Parts: sequence; C-alpha cells; structure tokens
Amino acid sequence: MSTKHRSFIPMSSEERPQQRLYEVVDLPVQPKRLDPKVELIEPLKKNYPKASPRKLTYLFSVEWAWSPMNNRIDNYYLNPRRTGWLLWNNWLEDGCRPWKWHWQLMAYGNRCHSDEKIIAKHLVLALWKWEAKENYVDHFHWLNDTGLLGVEDVKALAREVW
Repeated sequence: MSTKHRSFIPMSSEERPQQRLYEVVDLPVQPKRLDPKVELIEPLKKNYPKASPRKLTYLFSVEWAWSPMNNRIDNYYLNPRRTGWLLWNNWLEDGCRPWKWHWQLMAYGNRCHSDEKIIAKHLVLALWKWEAKENYVDHFHWLNDTGLLGVEDVKALAREVW
C-alpha cells in the first residue's frame, strides 16, 4: 500500500484527526526476523540509501509543541526494500529560507514476512523507546494526521513508551 508524499502541518484543530474515544488496541507480537534498530545508534552499514526514498507508505504525523519557538513535527513513512524495512521521517527545516523538507532514516529492520502495519509499529516503537530513554522525549502533544496507522494504533504505541 503506497501513498503519495503527504507530510503537512495542520494550521487549525479542524485539520487534525477528531479527538474522540477510540478502541483500545494491543500491540501485535514483533515478527521474529525483524530485529528493529535505531539508525542513530546502530547505523545501517549495508545498502544505505543513496537518495530520498521512492516507494513509501505514509504512517502518521505527530507534533511536540513545548513553546512557540520550540517544537518538533515528525511525519513517518515505511519504505520496503529487498534487504529490509526502513522507517523514514520527513521533516521541515524552517530555519532557512525557503523552507525545505528533509528525509531522515530513523530506524530499520530485517526483511521478514509480516503485515506492513505490524512492521511499522515495531520500528516506531523501537525509535520512540530509544528517544524517550536517551533524549528524554516526552509524549507527543498532538496527532496531526493518520495514514496506515490510525489513532488507536498510535495511542497503543504511546502507551507502551510513556
């Protein structure tokens, strides 16, 4: 299931997913061969991408807003490859003019036969657990947009981490 690049920043609360009650879901068991790794601590050595990703599945977007001058917006994408699975973040560099969108490899896992949704959840989970422990990143403040992973999926990930 590939979708077009759709990272965006909602400018009003109406553009975010509705804030209502959602089913509480559990995280599925991690596929045996996946073995998720966070790229910043265990860099991908073999077959590192030479350019921005092409075949992508949009997962979701979350935002941390600590103050008007200090925020972070992550837009996550899953990228299947012959050698494994890659988790990308598409983020906006707003400190320069004109603003630029950047791709950053965040996590990766071995090729395994499983549902894209399950693989995506475990790559994000590995990343967020590391971010919470090593960078003291707290629970995100808003869920900006959903894709392959819905509100209930993102909330399940957050419950596991925070």
